[in-house]
Amino acid sequence: MSFSIGLIGCQSTSVAKAQLTAAIINTTPIQNNSEITDETTVKNALPTHTDLSITNELLERYNWRLVSAVHNTFDDNRKIISRQPISDFYYPNHPISLEFRNSPDGPYVAFNADCNGSSAPYFLLTDNTFKVSNILSSAINCGETGNRIETALFDLMRNSSSNLTLSLQSKKLESKNQTQFPPYNLLQTMASGETLVWQNKERPQR
Repeated sequence: MSFSIGLIGCQSTSVAKAQLTAAIINTTPIQNNSEITDETTVKNALPTHTDLSITNELLERYNWRLVSAVHNTFDDNRKIISRQPISDFYYPNHPISLEFRNSPDGPYVAFNADCNGSSAPYFLLTDNTFKVSNILSSAINCGETGNRIETALFDLMRNSSSNLTLSLQSKKLESKNQTQFPPYNLLQTMASGETLVWQNKERPQR
């Protein structure tokens, strides 16, 4: 389940598959007194297609919800030696979402943990490097847990650089209201080593 950070932006399909498989943690981790237990498991399903083309238009077409967030520890050769869920990002009462928008001033991204609104300019380079600038947000008090989650999220994303890999989910979304859009996994590999997986959902009409 190891990968090389130095391959960001030029990964092979096999590396992308291994990276995504290692990154996806069970989307329903067990909570115990508001803390994640060790009973998180890697999903069995592999993506059916990796390294799909990523464009601003595709990202803006959907809302994206966070389903996995992992902090990686590396050895001296940049091989992963341990993986731990980022516990602040697994609270069902504070779902984390990502939204890409366009404006006359350029594209921007909004991170949300079900409390404050936020926005930051972003750049998507041709090698799928995703750069986020300074994040501006409202200042609503979200309570002790909500404030901690937002601080962790904004600190991770503010002025950050990461690489994006898009793949199709291997199983169709099971829903009473089956949607017609393709179900994607969007793997975000942070330059600081964390890996996050986002899944698309239909964007409400405005």
